[in-house]
Amino acid sequence: MPYNDILSGFRVQSNDAIDSRLVCADLAARDAIPVASRYEGLQTYVVSEENIFILQGGVENENFTNIADAIQGEFLTQYETADQIDDKVGDRYLAHDTDYKAGETGYSHTGAFAGKPTTNNFVWQAGNGITYTPDDVANGTFKVFSLDPNVHTAVDNPYWSTPTPTGNTGIGLFQGANLPANVNSLFDYDYVYNDNYDPNGTTGFEGSTGRIDLSDCVYGDQLRVRFDFNVIPQIANTTVEPALWYSNRNDNDDITFTFPLTAQPIFYGTGTVGNTYLNRIEISAWITSNEDVNALTLPAIKSDNQVIIQPLGLLTTIIR
Repeated sequence: MPYNDILSGFRVQSNDAIDSRLVCADLAARDAIPVASRYEGLQTYVVSEENIFILQGGVENENFTNIADAIQGEFLTQYETADQIDDKVGDRYLAHDTDYKAGETGYSHTGAFAGKPTTNNFVWQAGNGITYTPDDVANGTFKVFSLDPNVHTAVDNPYWSTPTPTGNTGIGLFQGANLPANVNSLFDYDYVYNDNYDPNGTTGFEGSTGRIDLSDCVYGDQLRVRFDFNVIPQIANTTVEPALWYSNRNDNDDITFTFPLTAQPIFYGTGTVGNTYLNRIEISAWITSNEDVNALTLPAIKSDNQVIIQPLGLLTTIIR
């Protein structure tokens, strides 16, 4: 093919394409490009379709391919088939998936901690709360904070009108509006540990109710919990260690391992006794196996001195 050499630059003064094949008004105009003026790799923007088409595998009209499909097809051909990718990660990364909603991360919130006073509309009164006792100190206990379905009904109610709340109860403050895809709830208010396990056991969950519910999560999710609570020190120079108390369980619901997922300890020095201090700590955990999806977990604290704790709220997020 002969070429003409261009040895100097030139300035285009027109607002039309320099090559009439580069932009076509519609598909009919694209298809009217003379075959003799076509070549494989020719790209033309079709205004009516708002898409670029490229000639692949020939120069006939049927060889025009949407460039986005061409790129995806080349990727799948070179690396894996669409079915192979779907088997591994689902169809979230394939184009034209009308069921996929961009960004599956979601969250839920609850303030349904057991023990909140019914006599004060479930709001902690000054100086009152759940006591971390001298026995707890002596035993080095991580005290677990339960959830209560009655408190949930009383306190987890939308305070807004726009957008209209879903009306789905028993899920959390947002009534399921902000949950990740395919997750029905992140809290189980009705779970009773003693109904499922020995109440005289030593897991630390004995006597607890409710749980953070991970049963709808999938491998690769990350759990992130923001635990909001007040601390009222009773003795100066007290260190409080917040945590998620966590028990992995196998597919038979047998507890395989129990441990604390701890956050940074919080120190209360001189002059803090009797004062109320708000804390908002974040704790994260991976979800990478069936034992994580089936895990039991609730917020907890450990302290080296007697303290009063007022648990306030849980913002539970699943990151994908």
